[in-house]
Amino acid sequence: MGIETIVNISHKYGSDEEFVLAGGGNTSYKDEENLYIKGSGASLAAIKADGFVKMSRKRLSEIWEKTYSQNPAKREAEVLKDMMESRCEGEEAKRPSVETLLHNLFPHTYILHVHPARVNGITCSQGGENVVKHLFPEAIWVKETEPGYILASECRSKLEKYKAETGKAANLLFLQNHGIFFAANGEKELDLLVSHVIGTIKAQEKIVPDFTEVKKDTETVEKIKTVLAYELGGATVKFTLNKEIETLCKSKESFAPVAYPMTPDHIVYCKSSPLFVDGAENIIKDVSDFSGKHGFMPKIVFVKDVGMFACGKDEKDAGTAEKLWLDEIKISVYAKNFDGVRPMAENMIDFIANWEVESYRSKVAQGKA
Repeated sequence: MGIETIVNISHKYGSDEEFVLAGGGNTSYKDEENLYIKGSGASLAAIKADGFVKMSRKRLSEIWEKTYSQNPAKREAEVLKDMMESRCEGEEAKRPSVETLLHNLFPHTYILHVHPARVNGITCSQGGENVVKHLFPEAIWVKETEPGYILASECRSKLEKYKAETGKAANLLFLQNHGIFFAANGEKELDLLVSHVIGTIKAQEKIVPDFTEVKKDTETVEKIKTVLAYELGGATVKFTLNKEIETLCKSKESFAPVAYPMTPDHIVYCKSSPLFVDGAENIIKDVSDFSGKHGFMPKIVFVKDVGMFACGKDEKDAGTAEKLWLDEIKISVYAKNFDGVRPMAENMIDFIANWEVESYRSKVAQGKA
């Protein structure tokens, strides 16, 4: 029991790419006085006991008694300051997960927050809310909300209402265009809850992703990789082509389901927009136009009738971008079972793209912080 158990839970789900990619997801363990939460940007698959940040639950609870600025940037900075001051003595060098407040709301001992593509096929779908109400009547659904303090506030309200109406604490929380929280008092109980949710969703699926590899035009691919690497200032470029990508690459209309990020993780690791190029001959112009419009170079480039190119500062960075956009593609396919894709709202995309907390998480995952 305790910290050893949450380390084990973290390794189990963090090493399974069906649940966690890159530095995504977080876990926590709590006792009466303290909350032990995963450090921001840390890898669940490799985390050790000292990778968790020990927080005072009393001081975290006192945050709800304060009034913060109406300005979003100032508000989040003020809340972050108070959250940092909730760290216990000796923890000052660590930075807790941005979702610390949310973890502390659950009375349960162990919390697992992950973003499985299979679950996000529902949370990122048009029919998500109704599907969750039907399949998981005991769960709470939270509509897409600004992350950080506002999201935690909304979840607090929903959790309190659920407790008042049912007399028990909710153990499942679905966040639209984000992921899911599982809450339990033991590892076996948590595993059974996860198995129940994933199994129930699988039983509803009639359409699943087909990632069967497709033969590529090696000469064309290598030429495009060379051009992209040069135009992106020496970037590492990885190429991927499978059945789903082949379909998405047929036209800009075919590409539409993945033209916008589905969750915060897709923005953190792949930026807020991918690029679709309507023919290899247009790459140089389209990359220039894209950077002029967005203020950054593309991390993901789809070239019509060729395939997907993931770009990064090195092999690891490009590989992470590749994995995250393949995850985006999986979600877009699973969402077909639930009335089709619902990408993140434009204002939410802008918020995440400019949020200091997520910028920090990305830097930690890339070894920059």
